[in-house]
Parts: sequence; C-alpha cells; structure tokens
Amino acid sequence: MNFFAELLDSSVRFQKQYAKYLLNRFQFLPCPNGRRTLDALWVEPRGQTAALANTPRVVITGAAGTGKTTTLAYLAIANAHAMLTEPKPSVPIFFSGRDLVPQALPRITNLSRDLGLSNELAAQCPRIFFPDVFNSQRAIVLIDDADLIPFDQLQIWLNELKAARVIVSAQSPLADFVEYALPGFRDNDIERFARNWESETVDPFMAALKTNNVPRLLTTNPMSLTLLAKVWKLDQPLPTHRADLFEAYARGLLGESEETLKMLEGVALAIQRGRPATNEFVSKSRGFMRLAKNRTAEFTHDLWQAFFAARALRESTDITPIVEHLADANWREVILFYAGLGDADELVERLIRRGNIGLAGHVSAHACDVRSDLRESVTQELMASAWDGKADAIAALSAMQNEVAVDSFAAKLKDKDPATRIRAAQVLGNLRLDRGIEYLLPQLRDVNPDVRDQVVAALGHSRTDRVIEPLLVALRGDSRVGVVDTRMRVAAAQALGEIASDKALPALLVELQIGEPELRPVAAESLKRISSPLLVKPLAGIAQTGDDQARQYANEILQVVDGQR
Repeated sequence: MNFFAELLDSSVRFQKQYAKYLLNRFQFLPCPNGRRTLDALWVEPRGQTAALANTPRVVITGAAGTGKTTTLAYLAIANAHAMLTEPKPSVPIFFSGRDLVPQALPRITNLSRDLGLSNELAAQCPRIFFPDVFNSQRAIVLIDDADLIPFDQLQIWLNELKAARVIVSAQSPLADFVEYALPGFRDNDIERFARNWESETVDPFMAALKTNNVPRLLTTNPMSLTLLAKVWKLDQPLPTHRADLFEAYARGLLGESEETLKMLEGVALAIQRGRPATNEFVSKSRGFMRLAKNRTAEFTHDLWQAFFAARALRESTDITPIVEHLADANWREVILFYAGLGDADELVERLIRRGNIGLAGHVSAHACDVRSDLRESVTQELMASAWDGKADAIAALSAMQNEVAVDSFAAKLKDKDPATRIRAAQVLGNLRLDRGIEYLLPQLRDVNPDVRDQVVAALGHSRTDRVIEPLLVALRGDSRVGVVDTRMRVAAAQALGEIASDKALPALLVELQIGEPELRPVAAESLKRISSPLLVKPLAGIAQTGDDQARQYANEILQVVDGQR
C-alpha cells in the first residue's frame, strides 16, 4: 500500500497507532528502577515457538516470577512490530484478568473502549477495525492471569471471540487449553540473559554465580535472575536465598528511607488482606507500585507485594497472623518470604502437624534457618511421597537442593529390579538437580533398554549443559556410551529436543536427512522445539535437495521457525 492510499485508509492509520501504543505499553520490564527494554533482554523460553505454533488455545503456566506475564508482553511487542510493516498482520489484544469483571467481559464491538485506550486513540479507531480483525482470523487474544476469571464465564466469553487465537497465563492448566509450562532457565539461557544484560561482564557474573553457589531456585527464575544481575557487584557475595535477594535489591533502591519502607510494608499487607490502596501511594513508592483501575494502586509484581507484606508480619513476635493463612494459596508466597526473613522452626512444626509436608518442604527451602531435625523429618516424608509420584513433593525436594534425597534415590539405580531402577531414574530426572547427573550418566550402560530410555529422558530434564555431549555421543551411536541401538538413539534425539540447545543442531540435521526411519521424525520434532534462526539456511537447502521425506520435514520445521513472534 502506497503512502497516499495509507493516508486515506483509517484502519491502516489506526493499526499503526495501536501498534505504537502496544510498543510503548510493554516496552520496559516491570522492574522498579529497571528501565531495560524487553526486546533487549528477551531470552525465548525453550520450546515456546513449537508450543504456540498452530495451536488455537494455549495456557502458559508457571510459578510466580517464571515469566508468564513477560512472555505475553513479548508476544504483544513482537506482533506490534509486524503491524508497523505488514499489510495484514496478526493483531494482539491484551487483557489482564485482574481488570476484567466476569459479569461484563469485553465485546468485540466495544474493544476500543474495553481495552482502556486513551480517549484520543479510541476516537481514531474505526468501528469496523476490531470486528474485521476477528472476522479475518487475525486476532491474537492475550489474557494474563486468566485463572482469576470463573472458568464458565471465560468459556462463554471465548466462544464469542470466534476463531481468534487465545494465549493465556495461569498458575495451573485450564480445561480445553494446551498447556505450555515455562521450563525455567538452563545454563545456556542464563549465559544468554547475562550477555543481553551486560555483555562485558558476562564471564565475571557467571563466575560469581558459581563461586557463591547461587542455587538453581534463583537462577532458573527470570525475575530472581534479573535481580541478581542488578545487585551483583565485583568482589561482593551474591545472595543465595530469595528473601535476602529481595532485601538487597529493595535496600539498594530505598537506601536509608525507613519511612518509605514502612509505607510499602503497610500498604502491601493491607492489599494482601483484601483492602485496596489509593493511587496516592504510587508517587511515594520508588517504583515498587503503579496505577491500577478505579484510581487504585498495585505493586509492579505480586512477589514485591508478598515480600513487603511478609516484612510487615515479621515485625511482630506473634506468628498467629501468618498461621491463619497456611491453607490459603493466595498467601503462599507471603509465607515463603516470611520463612526467609527469620527463624522458621515454628512455622515448619505447625505445617508438619497439619500434614502439609509439601509446603513444609518449600518453607524449609526458602527459610533463613530451620533446625536440622525438622529438615530431616520433612525430607524423609517428602522422599516417600516423591517415590509415589507426588509432584509437589518432588518440587519441594528440588527447591531444597536436597542431596540426601538425591543420594537415596541414586542408590536405587543399583537395585536388581529394573522397575525400581526405572522409577529411580524418573524421580532423579524430575528433581533436576545437578548432583543427580553424576549418578545417571553411568546408567546409560544399564543392561535393560527400558532403564536406559528412562535415564536418557532424565538427562533431558537437566538444567546443566554437561549432559549435552553424552547425549550427542548416544545419538551418534558411539559405543563409548555402552549399549547403543536405534531405540537409544531415538531417546537421545528426544532428550536433545527437550534441552533445546543450538549445539544439537548439526547432529539432528544429519539424522533428519539420512537417519533411520524411526529416528527421522523424532529429529524433526526436536528441531521444531529448538526453532533456532540458525536452522533457516540449512533447512532451505534440504527443502531443495533432500529426498521427499526430508523436504517435507524441512518445510514443516521452517513453518514453525518462520512463525516466531
């Protein structure tokens, strides 16, 4: 479309203004005093492109701070860039579940009003713009915190949005949505993030993470890794507990301003208890709060609210106010910060008496201090539950970095019963602790093929790059691994796709072209999951010169890679 035609087309003009609005709205990370652009710092979560490709409804899940909101914001930005250059691009439409009223959810015909656009921008919106976007199937509806909307109301609303793609975030899976669980950062993701943050200090920062034994609990979480990068200074120790990290960042930003600190504590606790805060607090908050709907204020992230609320509760010696909420999921992060800000013995004891061993384990992981006998008691109960397949028990042991559990499960890798060895490998893989790798690698030589498959799958769950080379050796069929057959090579290809490292691209591309029949489709799926720009050139060549099957796979993978936003 030429300049004059564009000038006369009100929809095209509004599209560009709407794109600029989105870019301005989501340009910066919601981090106090952190004016760093999302574009510059973005590290795409592993498997995201493949998970979102050609899937009409996706729910992005993960714990607080894992990047759910940031992922949706990046999708809005990426598509907004396309809106400035493409004639018929996809159009992102972003909602927050916090701002939606279930009984009066937005309608397509009123989106210019319901999206909260400025009066000036809303006035420029042609009445047909959003209806046309939906009718032409170009709408991408992004809903943050969708689980705050009653599911029956959400379903009715989504049915009215016609054939739009819908990508939402939630704490847990939603019916009728394909789940994409955010995987957290691995070694190469952490390095890429650090390079994006400050390329000149990558090596010393990475070294500081290792020398200070900063746990995966902090480095795999994008928000806490961001705070680590901001508080890090040469020749000074890094925090190794989340509460200490938030304390260091808050103190660095607030300085000696005790008045502001007390204000933030009081406001956070009031909001946590269900009382709204007026917008007058935003200007006094040093960036920890922002404007919300109906002239209220909110914290820039739920974790900051939880941190300051826990700080307020720690000022009293009475544990009753926190105990009252032990069964309330909305208070979980407050409880964990509370544990990290002081002695947690009584809190753990009460959770044990209540039979809430999973939360007791998470509290022990975050705690500033817990008696060794309490930690041992919690560990033993969690190990039994983890062996029975309880996901929260496994997550708690992982958060605790529990070496006792790793060593105990690893001992079962030597059991005579293959079923026991399989279960041990599965649990060790789900724990995702680096210590478990030393036990799993030798089991690649297990005489039982089912055990070997599970060991390879467990290695694929690892967050350390140390497993990549052994898996590549297995994929190549190298006898140094031990018993290698087609089945083992297929498992290795799947695991390399799970890890999603560019280091696996050459080997997987070879298998895509000349691999055994069982291996080629697995290599293709793993390449889709990796979705690296480095694939474009070699896949274009395969699409031209490969055999019929290779050409088909190459074109399918290119569609996924080219569809990245």
